[in-house]
Amino acid sequence: MLKRGHVTLKLFNKCLLNRNYNGGLIKRGLKSNMRYPRFNVRLESLILILAVYFSLFLNQSLWAALLATQSGDAFSTGLFVTAVAVGVTALQFGILSLLIYRPIAVLTAVVILLTGVSADFFAKKYGVFFDTSMVRNIVSTNHAEARELFTVSLFVHFLIYAVPGVLLLACFRVKPGKLVKGLLFKLAMILLALVIALASFLTVFKNFSATMRNHKEIRHLVLPMSYLISTPRVLFESGVEAQKELTPIGLDAVKDVKPGVKPTLLVLVVGETVRAANWGLSGYSRQTTPHLAKQDVLNFPYVVSCGTNTEVSVPCMFSPWGRKDYDEKKIRSSESLLHVIARAGVPVTWIDNQSGCKGVCKGLDDIDAKTLGTPDVCPATGCYDETLLRGLGATIKKVKGDQVVVLHQLGNHGPAYYARYPKEFEQFKPVCASSDLGRCTQQEIFNAYDNAILYTDHILSRAIDLLKTENNRNVVFIYLSDHGESLGEGGFYLHGLPYAIAPKEQTRPPMLMWISDQFVKENKYSKECLAQRAKEPAHHDHLFHTVLGFMNIRTSLYEPEWDLAAKCHK
Repeated sequence: MLKRGHVTLKLFNKCLLNRNYNGGLIKRGLKSNMRYPRFNVRLESLILILAVYFSLFLNQSLWAALLATQSGDAFSTGLFVTAVAVGVTALQFGILSLLIYRPIAVLTAVVILLTGVSADFFAKKYGVFFDTSMVRNIVSTNHAEARELFTVSLFVHFLIYAVPGVLLLACFRVKPGKLVKGLLFKLAMILLALVIALASFLTVFKNFSATMRNHKEIRHLVLPMSYLISTPRVLFESGVEAQKELTPIGLDAVKDVKPGVKPTLLVLVVGETVRAANWGLSGYSRQTTPHLAKQDVLNFPYVVSCGTNTEVSVPCMFSPWGRKDYDEKKIRSSESLLHVIARAGVPVTWIDNQSGCKGVCKGLDDIDAKTLGTPDVCPATGCYDETLLRGLGATIKKVKGDQVVVLHQLGNHGPAYYARYPKEFEQFKPVCASSDLGRCTQQEIFNAYDNAILYTDHILSRAIDLLKTENNRNVVFIYLSDHGESLGEGGFYLHGLPYAIAPKEQTRPPMLMWISDQFVKENKYSKECLAQRAKEPAHHDHLFHTVLGFMNIRTSLYEPEWDLAAKCHK
């Protein structure tokens, strides 16, 4: 009789290392003196086992969220959760049955399990909801960003939930069967699953319908169903978008040239993951913006974002429809503010130190700031935003007239906040020097995050100093972060929660402007009025119209009531 440890080794050898497959399963194991049970099961049984495994072990965030919505007694709450669990498991069975087929059954099941374990980790760890917006954000993540997510905690999570599941699945043998008969039986089982799901939900229909109506976001916690439905949709839409030409907008755009007025250079900095709550200029207890505090800037402390992630916010803030008339398909398929400006004859350049412009600069001058970096500003963890200043300096020298330049920062992109700034900006200590936020105290996380803002303060102030040397053009400088960030409040970390339930930490970004005195004078603006307007609420939706107003571009798309500076024009 082999010892227990040897049994596990034999299991691994038999189920994982043998590469002779029949119908996607192991045909024969390594020879041994031990008989290890191998199960011959129907395909539907394998799928049911996978569905139950998800319900028992990989949907704990779902059950916790459901429990949090209930206020009744223990019996009614238990009945509700049990009925929903049965219904969800049945639906999972139906979805999985459409994806798993006999020739590669186990392989497909293992892949779904591994992706599910990953999704479960981020749902538990960071409060992630797998809606189309989050999936789109994941799909667009570059290699450097992805590497930061491979942490010790993720590895441990895989050991606990993935290894047992893979060992279990690998030791099943799917019984062979006839194609037509097998398909008919699968269809019958899918219909049965739908009947069971419907019956389960009807048992607690009143409570279930109310919960789903008031907490729609909960459906995005159902694993693997949420990402299995969202991912194909996102991939299809992305493929269609990539091939289609953007719908032109602002065909009537014209630059209004005023006699005796110098050309305008407008520099827009799109920040990343900076929240107003930690912005020194907006009253944060720490002075995280010491250099900007010495500049004559207009700070907007009450700004609301278009979205909670870059994939939504950037296209939205550059769109004429914005959040007020939000239509994701329309926004993504249409040209942006930058195309309207270019159509009016003004040169536009996008300089990127992040993961691209999300379509808003498609077909326009687009510079990857990483190509401008040298080893001193581009360590293995990614290029610091210093590279953007190099790009800005070179770009503004090429044009003498009107010009718009957009700088897209890496900013405070998490979870590796410590990697976003050079060591000399590590003022607040000790810092969370890991992308595994679970290994750090909240204070350490705050320290690293605030240090990254200190670096952004440095970059923005240097950009303003550079623009002050422009003598032949009027200058407008705008900084606006794409969204905020959760740093543990309410158990949430990072960003990307569905907009309807996102905490204010994720939807309140900082914004500021620096406007040259010459611009104010020649274009007849009241600086006192602008300062007063900055104290009032603002929104990403204001950006489109405010920039058109500053650049004196006339188009029917322009809405003066959404121009932050329109009422300050004398």
